[in-house]
Amino acid sequence: MANPNPKISKIECLQLRSPHASPDDCDGAVDTAVIRITADNGVYGLGETDAPPNAIAALLETPTAHIWSRSVRDVLLGENPLEVEQLWDKLYEGTIYHGRRGLGIMLISAIDIALHDLRGKLLGKPVYQLLGGAARPFVIPYATLFPSMPQGRPWAEMRKACLALIEKALAFGFRAMKMEMLFYDLIDDRELVKFIHECRQLAGDDREFMIDVGYRWKNFNDALWVLRRIEDDKVFFVETPLHTDDLDGLARLADGTTTPLAVGEFLQTRHEFRELMDRGHCDVIQPDLGRVGGFTEAMRCARLAAERGLYCVPHAWKTGLTAAATRHFGAAVPNCPYTELFHPDFFPSFLRPRLARPEAPVVDGKWALPEEPGVGVDLDEEIVSKCLVKPPPVVD
Repeated sequence: MANPNPKISKIECLQLRSPHASPDDCDGAVDTAVIRITADNGVYGLGETDAPPNAIAALLETPTAHIWSRSVRDVLLGENPLEVEQLWDKLYEGTIYHGRRGLGIMLISAIDIALHDLRGKLLGKPVYQLLGGAARPFVIPYATLFPSMPQGRPWAEMRKACLALIEKALAFGFRAMKMEMLFYDLIDDRELVKFIHECRQLAGDDREFMIDVGYRWKNFNDALWVLRRIEDDKVFFVETPLHTDDLDGLARLADGTTTPLAVGEFLQTRHEFRELMDRGHCDVIQPDLGRVGGFTEAMRCARLAAERGLYCVPHAWKTGLTAAATRHFGAAVPNCPYTELFHPDFFPSFLRPRLARPEAPVVDGKWALPEEPGVGVDLDEEIVSKCLVKPPPVVD
């Protein structure tokens, strides 16, 4: 029988950076801050966040100043790691002076994922069962197809690379895919519309197809011109057509087209997502577990979306630790038809395929429901040793 009163005894931050960093590209796993939380029986949980590792490490070590600017040490050490949601609320309130958004929520995100992993291991249950149980018999990940940033390549070469990725995703058996069209001034909007038509036709009507344009437009009318012209392509969504903070522009755009809009990769907490849905009129929300506030807050966001009849399709462009966590989220959330998969065979990232193992296989375009306790992956200590920037700060 599991110990009903375990205690948190140690918190560490591993600052990891790939030896093959390319600052002109967009590898979300080029570095990562991994939080490891250990209970008094030696069992530990892992979580990561998509923020500068040195900043997260510094924030972890910040001492208490007063009741609303408390250290993580004072909030968590000695507490029961099974009481994850209560600990989230204590962390949020206890760090609200400096942590209400930004780096504070990034740190809480990694802590929350690690606590869920730890709780699952202590109870011998996969995380999704502790989030409410299976909402579906399997999870469908969509393959994110990113040909890298143009970096001087002409359009003909970029177009060829994109089409090759679609062919590869079809050969892998993916049931859904998203093309990263971060082309900006490499092509104009007329060429973009033509290319979207071409990609949709190649993907086929029996595959779900999505597009990410990476905040291409500054004015909603420019975005509207394109989105109206691709309505017949029936894409599942167009991601981030306008800046995240342009809620009024997003609302005017969403109200002017039948092409669904997906937004939210950078948003934090249910409060920002509530405003996005009610004021921005988006069709799909995209919380990232490592940014929004971990499992706890992502689940709260998903419920708000469900109340409004909206989909929740999480963003996940990080290492295998985030990929594994997102698989559990997709298993447990009823209004989550797909989850993003940064597949290690589709983009040349050093840490993505190496840091966290085992890699869950995608069979016939599906992930089976996880069976291992916790999140179900562990770190490759050889890779940790190779990529560790400095000895980890330890809070104990």
